[in-house]
Amino acid sequence: MEFILNETKVTLPDSWNDVNWKKFKGFADLVKGFVPRSEESEGKAGELDNALMDLEDNTKILCYWTGLSEENISMIDLDTANEVMKHLEFLNEKYDPIHIEKFTLEEETYFLPKEFMKKSSFGRYIEAEQLDIQSNMLKEGNLGVLPRQIAILCKKEGEEEKIDDAIIDKRARLFEELDMATIWDVAFFLTKLEQKLMIHSLISLEMEEMLKQEGLLKQQ
Repeated sequence: MEFILNETKVTLPDSWNDVNWKKFKGFADLVKGFVPRSEESEGKAGELDNALMDLEDNTKILCYWTGLSEENISMIDLDTANEVMKHLEFLNEKYDPIHIEKFTLEEETYFLPKEFMKKSSFGRYIEAEQLDIQSNMLKEGNLGVLPRQIAILCKKEGEEEKIDDAIIDKRARLFEELDMATIWDVAFFLTKLEQKLMIHSLISLEMEEMLKQEGLLKQQ
């Protein structure tokens, strides 16, 4: 959506589909630096302190999304500033993920695994370990691992289960341009994977296959 701010035309995102990961990561880093409000602040003095901090934080948010300087933002009338902030409210709202099986970026289609637990190989086991490590980092608040998680998990049609680290690194950089709606949808898929159970099952499948090859396990 377009806004005219101090005679400058500014285009703002309407939804998560309009925000790529790189832009969101910058916003998350900005918000992380905000000073928490003190619950012990009482009286008019405390209210004034909190109001001033809110004004400072909102100014930084407006600067980030509009690309305007603090000086320009300070000259915007209050009603317009509130209108812009209201338009950006989706950034604070819960996203409802949808089920996806693939996504397209730069005319290339990448597929999520349909049956992660079936037809597994040692390559899938290594992959599962990588995802488990990345997931633990994500739980610690490291959003930087999301593009790499997707690079590990999603593949082009016909690709081998285990792809080179160099390709994963290249795709992780590419996936920084993915819109956050897709990122959240894939992240939702990841949360449904019980990593420890998955790794345990993959090891069991691998051992079963090895025993079959050695003739130590009767064929069903």
